Amino acid sequence: MADIAPTLARLMGGSFATPDGKPLPEVATVEGSLRPADRPKLIVTVVYDGGGWNVLNQWPGDWPVLKMMMEEGTAFTDATVGSSPSVTPSVHTTLGTGVFPARHGITDIPVFVEDGAVVDAFLGGESSRLMKVPALAERWDEANANRANIGMVGYEPWHLGMIGQGAEKPGGDKDDAVWLDIDTNEWISDSDSYTLPDAIASAPGLEADVSALDAADGERDGAWGEHAILEDPARLEETPAFIAYHTRAMLDLIEAEGYGDDSITDLMFTNYKQIDRVGHYFNMASDEVRDSLAATDEQIGVIIDTLNREVGRGEWAMVLTADHGQQPDAGAVNGYGIDPVEVVEDIDDRFGPITKQVRPTQVFLYPDALEEQDVEVDEVARFLSDYRLADSTIRPDTRLGGAGAFGPQDRIFDLAVPSEVLPTIRC
Repeated sequence: MADIAPTLARLMGGSFATPDGKPLPEVATVEGSLRPADRPKLIVTVVYDGGGWNVLNQWPGDWPVLKMMMEEGTAFTDATVGSSPSVTPSVHTTLGTGVFPARHGITDIPVFVEDGAVVDAFLGGESSRLMKVPALAERWDEANANRANIGMVGYEPWHLGMIGQGAEKPGGDKDDAVWLDIDTNEWISDSDSYTLPDAIASAPGLEADVSALDAADGERDGAWGEHAILEDPARLEETPAFIAYHTRAMLDLIEAEGYGDDSITDLMFTNYKQIDRVGHYFNMASDEVRDSLAATDEQIGVIIDTLNREVGRGEWAMVLTADHGQQPDAGAVNGYGIDPVEVVEDIDDRFGPITKQVRPTQVFLYPDALEEQDVEVDEVARFLSDYRLADSTIRPDTRLGGAGAFGPQDRIFDLAVPSEVLPTIRC
């Protein structure tokens, strides 16, 4: 994932080396600098949120456009995401900066700031100040006296790591950056740091998209299949209708703001969130995820056809990736879903109130509480290393019979070590 930014830089005729990323030779094969006429006028980077390989493999017949891109372009099937947990803000910032979270600072969805408080990685859209390094888009824009068009059409502020801080960064300007108010489905932005272009704020067609989806099953009932959510503003953006609207709004922005109109390469970044959102509700093996994947793939075809016509075939490039995959429901694969609330309670029952937060791959502890309780971090690690399934539930049937492939006395963590040990571990 960290190779994307250096590769884009090479395509634009520049050089952008980082400690974690390098230009991919299969894509950036040109030695030295490209002549301006050879550089793409526009590069569009698309992220399928939650659309990784396990989702694609679950539904192998539902992404023909992506298959065509892989066959006619260059595909990498063994990428390193470089984040643990591989969550949206971290991976998008790696994509944008060319370095992994240890360097760019966006390590999770909630992150710790100087005073120890836990905050949203992008402060709910109010600031991108927690990014420790600039994005490639910022560097490119500044190198061209802020004449390049830089844009992001996202679902939430967590995607801002792809383009950086805008005018919040000294020397930066207000790049185009929009995301959704998910209560109203209106495009919003941070007017202090970014621009909300008129073209996207007034993009038409959502009602028609919703009407077409409503009628797709032969009955106009305000429902997507069996889900009566088409009249609920807080749920509408999860549907295939909004995927089509998202594409139209972004293409309207590209046309109105002149992306790809001159010799300076413009950069547009976008995130299709629906695959991930629907997966959280229904799991990756659901028809809803299949429909979302197929609808997104169809819209990639719309983007390709439109840009070939408006910018010119061979005059633009597309990068398409996922930030992470998904997992099926635990019961469907003989697994067991670990309850983080129960883990916190069990740690604190054993050692006292020392636990600040449990995340998918980390446990955060209060240093002062550890000292007060006379507890060492490695003691907590040993406790979790021996943490059994029966310890993690109050359900009598699970405590006696286990769950899925796990017996009641099976350990449920493969590894638990103090974070200070991690630099010494080689995988």
